[in-house]
Amino acid sequence: MKKIATLGPKGTYSDKATQIFRTQLNDGYEIDYYPSIKKVLNAIGKTCDYGVLPIENLTEGFVSIVLDYLVASELKIAAEVMLPIRFSFVGKATSMKNLKRLYVQFVAKGQCADFIDSLENVEIITTQSNMESLEKVKESTNADGAIVPSDSYTETEFPLVIENVNDYPNNATRFLAFSNNASPDAYSPGENHKTSLIVIDDNDRAGLLEGILSSFAKRNINLTSIVSRPTGQAFGKYHFFIDFEGHTQEEQVTAALDEIKTMNKVKVLGSYSKSDIMKR
Repeated sequence: MKKIATLGPKGTYSDKATQIFRTQLNDGYEIDYYPSIKKVLNAIGKTCDYGVLPIENLTEGFVSIVLDYLVASELKIAAEVMLPIRFSFVGKATSMKNLKRLYVQFVAKGQCADFIDSLENVEIITTQSNMESLEKVKESTNADGAIVPSDSYTETEFPLVIENVNDYPNNATRFLAFSNNASPDAYSPGENHKTSLIVIDDNDRAGLLEGILSSFAKRNINLTSIVSRPTGQAFGKYHFFIDFEGHTQEEQVTAALDEIKTMNKVKVLGSYSKSDIMKR
């Protein structure tokens, strides 16, 4: 196949993360663009070898649809990419007072909420991608505007530009590359690694989470994230998604996982090189 699935169209942050991941692969891969996260997930292992998707945003948290899919799927994590996220307002209005309509992608809308809330008498139109927002305002003949990635336009394209309209200046998104035919986890002793796993709730009991945390803490294994997702079977029943520093081939990690597996059903999603946030 030699294909990587991601969210389209070209020019999105997902596309940028996929381009970075593609350079890490030895062979040449084409990129296939899909209109939704679910369609990207369904393409992995069928029409594409890999899929690259956002998993976590610094301000918005985890992407629940991806987490829920991982519980029942056979997907493994192949790589991690971290991108800084910066948005600008671009408009055809000569001033903000004349602005009539604002196009904004549904995720960007949450990340630029303060700026959007400051607008008065402006119609907010939600789009499926940042590139769709940009195209909409380019096609418009009215006093419309859009919130778009800061590197997706040139300053001379629009009469009105406001940079850095995201709520948090250090905003970033974490992307993961998935495959259902991942090779064995590569381990380099000199590298920083992360491991991701799911603790499946099929034996709910008092102290379940405390026992998991204790297994990591007494071995000085640092957890980088822990998030719960409802099983959808009953109130109070949750799966736990955990990321931590270390590799499954390290002795202390193996010991912690073996201990947790005696009490819980554990699904290891993979160990991979820890990514730093790319420079803007």
